Amino acid sequence: MAEKELVLCEECGSLFFRDSSPMMGLCPECAHILYGYPNCPHYFQNGRCVNCYWDGSKSDYIKYLEED
Repeated sequence: MAEKELVLCEECGSLFFRDSSPMMGLCPECAHILYGYPNCPHYFQNGRCVNCYWDGSKSDYIKYLEED
């Protein structure tokens, strides 16, 4: 099996698997919150989602949006 390509989310700074998000520069979590794309069914092991590799990071802007 080929290794999945890791990229850095431009919003929260977490690494994520490129193929796990519909947006090239955003992890599935940020793409979901900012643009309404379907989110990853996160399942965490050792501090990272096994499906998308997101580490749970949230930018200040995402935290602000979630407060509302």
